[in-house]
Amino acid sequence: MERKQLSLSRRLSLGAMAAALTLLFLYASEVLTGFRFLCAALSGFFIVVLVQEELFGTAWLCFLAVSIMGFILCPDRMSWFMYVALIGHYGIVRQFFRKYITVPAVRSLFTVLYCNLGTVLGLWAMYTVAGVNVLTMLPDIPIVVLILIVEAVFFLLDVLFEAASNMYAKKVRRFLLK
Repeated sequence: MERKQLSLSRRLSLGAMAAALTLLFLYASEVLTGFRFLCAALSGFFIVVLVQEELFGTAWLCFLAVSIMGFILCPDRMSWFMYVALIGHYGIVRQFFRKYITVPAVRSLFTVLYCNLGTVLGLWAMYTVAGVNVLTMLPDIPIVVLILIVEAVFFLLDVLFEAASNMYAKKVRRFLLK
């Protein structure tokens, strides 16, 4: 489908829509603790709309706005830490990896390394800033198994972002940008 330059009002509307839906799911992840990880992961997918339309400045502004509003509105802030450390900007950075790294295996490696870095920074921030003892939150399984599970989740995250990007491009875009 041919891309045309979006008007300022349309870019603002898409950014506001993405920010509102992201904040809604981020807040839901704090309130619906049984669905914390699902809602937190879903909060990162709305940035796909902005990235697919190549509105990277708007995407970064959306991330910044949700980060600030999420800090103010989220009661527990556990999901907020995950959002700020990784989920919120993953879709934007992922697109840069897709654009500049053409070898799929190398791109996947960089994606997983980026996820690891974001996770470590998020856990460090939770421990130092919020005073949360992350070790008490870990399940009672060997750390090697936990790391393997987390790495598999990062690969799954990449697959889900690809699916969300394709679904937006093929099914949603034509209805959203009539």
